[in-house]
Amino acid sequence: MAGDGSRESHRAAFPNVARALPGSAVVEGSRRTCDGIEAMRFRPVSEEISVPALANHLVVLHLGPPVAVTQRTDGERARERLVGTGGSAVLPAGLASEWRWGDRGEGRADSLHMYLAPALIREAAEGVGVDPDLIEIRGGLDPYDPQIERIGLSLLPELEAEAPLGGALFVDALSRALTVHLLREHSTLGGRARRAAYSEPGEPGGGLAGPALKRATDYVGDNIAGDLTLAGIARAANTSPFHFSRLFKRSTGLSPHQYVIRQRVERARELLINTDLPLHEVAETAGFAHQSHMGHHLKRLLGVSPTRLRNG
Repeated sequence: MAGDGSRESHRAAFPNVARALPGSAVVEGSRRTCDGIEAMRFRPVSEEISVPALANHLVVLHLGPPVAVTQRTDGERARERLVGTGGSAVLPAGLASEWRWGDRGEGRADSLHMYLAPALIREAAEGVGVDPDLIEIRGGLDPYDPQIERIGLSLLPELEAEAPLGGALFVDALSRALTVHLLREHSTLGGRARRAAYSEPGEPGGGLAGPALKRATDYVGDNIAGDLTLAGIARAANTSPFHFSRLFKRSTGLSPHQYVIRQRVERARELLINTDLPLHEVAETAGFAHQSHMGHHLKRLLGVSPTRLRNG
């Protein structure tokens, strides 16, 4: 079965390895977004595990020292490789697999698991005019994929922090970037369609058309206190989320996440100067997760703390 890149995914009852094999690993920092990505740090407690078919695609980023990894998928011949820090693996949804780790020096299996819903692959394929029923995600061990490493290392602090600074919009952007990367580099996508996946619609000079940009920025302004998502802003601009981020950056010079943070800082600045609202209410009204989150960004962008800004 192709399409969403899964094989018999209707039979896969478990969304991730931790749910499929309780107690098989030390799991830390599990986090899910509304756009179909779940991530967690995964440290297996045994040297070998057998993973049933999963409902989601799994992308693994190795975080520890080099370790020998043997992988077998659905009865295929086992593949063994020395995986260094930053090495990765892709396991398509719907495929059972076996994994074995062997020590090399001080190497231990310590990885970031990133799970993507097959629906994301379908949406990305449709966004570039490709029939999703003709696409499958390809699995395998990769000694080094710089894009997977970059996305994973950007996502990791969001899992480990008690109060993440990036927020939902930042994680949404990472999930979209990972989805597009799988479609481009780890799928059966053909050459012409692959080129389409690297291009974006928009005005001839690049960027969003004027009315679309205005709808996007108006939507941010009207919903600044809420939990803004990349999908929501892109929908306001009537643009695919998989193209929106780059088009928006070409138009404004900022990523959607950077733009939203700047707008929230400006809203907080106005409230601090013109009202007597307590700091925690200012933070909430401006859309920050908490007061310290607001303080961090005011200090970073304006060079002053909320208290100093209020006191002049």
